[in-house]
Amino acid sequence: MDTFAVCPMSSLPLEILLGILYWLDGKAILRCCSVCRLWREAVESSGELQYMIELWADGLVSGYAGHLSPAEKLEKLHKWRRAWQRLEWTSKTVCPIKENPRAYELVGGVFAQQNTWPQTDFTAIWLPSAETSTKISSTANIGIESQDFALDPTQDLVVFLHKDPDETGNFECRTLSTLTPHPLAFSPRLSFDLRDGHFRRIFLQIADDVIGLLFRAQASLRLVLFNWRTGTMLVDLVGPHFPPYVSDFALLSPGAYLLACTSDIHFPAPSPERAGAIHIYTFERTHGNYPTPVATLQLPDLHPDRYLQRVIAHSGPICAHPVLGPLFSKSNDKRICVISLAYDHEEFYTVYVHHRYFEKYLALADDEMPPTIPWDEWSPQNSRMLPGRHLLWLRYAHGERVVGPADPEHPNRVEVLDFGLTPSRPGFDASSAMAPNTISAGTLFTNDITTCLPYRRISRDLDQPHLLFLIDQDRLIGVPEAVNKLIVYAF
Repeated sequence: MDTFAVCPMSSLPLEILLGILYWLDGKAILRCCSVCRLWREAVESSGELQYMIELWADGLVSGYAGHLSPAEKLEKLHKWRRAWQRLEWTSKTVCPIKENPRAYELVGGVFAQQNTWPQTDFTAIWLPSAETSTKISSTANIGIESQDFALDPTQDLVVFLHKDPDETGNFECRTLSTLTPHPLAFSPRLSFDLRDGHFRRIFLQIADDVIGLLFRAQASLRLVLFNWRTGTMLVDLVGPHFPPYVSDFALLSPGAYLLACTSDIHFPAPSPERAGAIHIYTFERTHGNYPTPVATLQLPDLHPDRYLQRVIAHSGPICAHPVLGPLFSKSNDKRICVISLAYDHEEFYTVYVHHRYFEKYLALADDEMPPTIPWDEWSPQNSRMLPGRHLLWLRYAHGERVVGPADPEHPNRVEVLDFGLTPSRPGFDASSAMAPNTISAGTLFTNDITTCLPYRRISRDLDQPHLLFLIDQDRLIGVPEAVNKLIVYAF
């Protein structure tokens, strides 16, 4: 077909054609430019369609635009994009926090923390942005002895985890704004039998209408998944149903999760079992059932007498809706997974993988035997492996950006890795993307490791040192050695 031939729908009035195109996403709009000359000219003439294309290019979804024109929205988007490319924040604010919180979260522009002595207090800080100031809500006693919590400000939701003396575990579903029972919850309290009284190594997450909890009981691991809106227990797994040596758990979406596993030391090296693996599962969102394994991604083979001690798989939070307030929000589909590997002899490496690679297997899930993919087959083109460092706090990833841990050799420096590159977009600077890198096998791995996932490395020196850094869509957050305040750099 001639790219510039007139297609039949071109006889539509321009207003109707544009009205149809407004229902498409940015990628589909770009494809429409190849249908015919008139369609291309229609897209190029519409500031709103150009804005939608640019949102798609940055992996963003539209938020609240107020009375801004398409040109004004484009200008704000381009300014935000340039600021992150150069780490040029527009404001710096200091927010006091209680020292060394028992638990904390950073989701949707809200930093929340709780302490449990002498009672469980809870503080939520709506962090300042380039256009808004700080808002703090603090409750001295929430009325329960919370073990941990998770939140989603886009649903006005906070879930507290606590246990009763009768060995019952509970999810307490409350509004973030008032800490009263959440009106959309099936019940303010969702309970499950603990079977023994132990809660250790708790991993608690929210993804839309799903609460996920992995914890170690006295005898074994246990995974509990609830739909908090219907009150349905979706998954309840104990020891025999897990792969060996589970180190971490992460919800990939409201219908899928991964388990990260360390070395099975009962197998000799080199062997896949000794190397560790990432196991991917899907589950039903409406009724209880066993999860379905869909793929196993093996980690690098190791030399004899070496082993993987710990794996942490971390991504930015999943929000059910666009964040209230900003002009745009990061899409849940555009996220990077940071897989931190801690080996014996204090060797640390980090593997970065786009969630879209995991989703490839979710889309192919069926009743057949799930594939096991060797490291050398999946990692070179779909990941980036770099030397790592010991991590103190989570929430160092958001969307496709990752802020590095503080570097002892450069304590005043902040460094961001950006995996959200779109080489096909006008103005893309190919020289800014890092070339493939190779990690020498040394005494740890059986072979050299070369990985190619494109990314951009950006750094800037600050006027003070930090213990660690956090990140969200519009902010870098530094935490000093005393852990008594947040230094918020807003973009």
